[in-house]
Amino acid sequence: MIFLILFFPFNPMSSINLSNQPNQSNVADDPNDLNHLNDPNRTNQTNQINPSNPINPINPSNSIAWAQDSKKQPAAGPVQPAPAISKHPFQILPLDVSENYVIGQGDVLEVFVWRNEQLSRNVTVRPDGKISLPLIQDIQAEGLTALELKDQITRIFKQYVQNPTVSVIVSQINSYKISVLGKVVQPGVYAITTKTTLLEAISLAGGFTQWANQKKITVITSQGGQKKKLQVNYTKIVSGKDTSQNIILTRGDTVIVP
Repeated sequence: MIFLILFFPFNPMSSINLSNQPNQSNVADDPNDLNHLNDPNRTNQTNQINPSNPINPINPSNSIAWAQDSKKQPAAGPVQPAPAISKHPFQILPLDVSENYVIGQGDVLEVFVWRNEQLSRNVTVRPDGKISLPLIQDIQAEGLTALELKDQITRIFKQYVQNPTVSVIVSQINSYKISVLGKVVQPGVYAITTKTTLLEAISLAGGFTQWANQKKITVITSQGGQKKKLQVNYTKIVSGKDTSQNIILTRGDTVIVP
């Protein structure tokens, strides 16, 4: 009697119970693996708004609340422009062309006669101080104010026109001139259209030369119809010790720098 014995190779991994290994399809169903989703701390962290990004794309309700709060904030006011800064080192004051202004040579006057264009003219004061108008010929204008000249023209026009209404306006000032002489860079006569101080007049002339005596400046001015000499110390003005010496020059004044 013959017995047949078969030998099979032994595999040690075959002794492992494969039934104890978790099924891949059962991993997602394991409640222990889903605890991180039910963790309240993790949920609160996801609902918090990032300060750097106030609109939270995860929680739309927070985005709506933030948009509503932003509407409550007051709108920014208009931007105020910066104050302008003057580039001129001195204050510029316009010349007095009011009723007290005295007409001079070269000034341009507008003589207007109401309802009579033929008598109205724009005239320039001649070097002899007179102007020419229809029917009047020549009349003195230099040394008079606009109001005084108006009265004289009205009185003469009454001989030719019934109840004339005359106006005289100084439309252009050309007679306001000062002279800066002596040891300055550009001595000469300067026509000015604004009230000019002594320091500004020296600046117009280009400043002092190297050997100028800044402590003994002479200003020849007219006061009360008479010529008067004033001694001015430039160094005291610029140092602030006596700024009152920085006088405002008038028509015809002369500045002499020794």
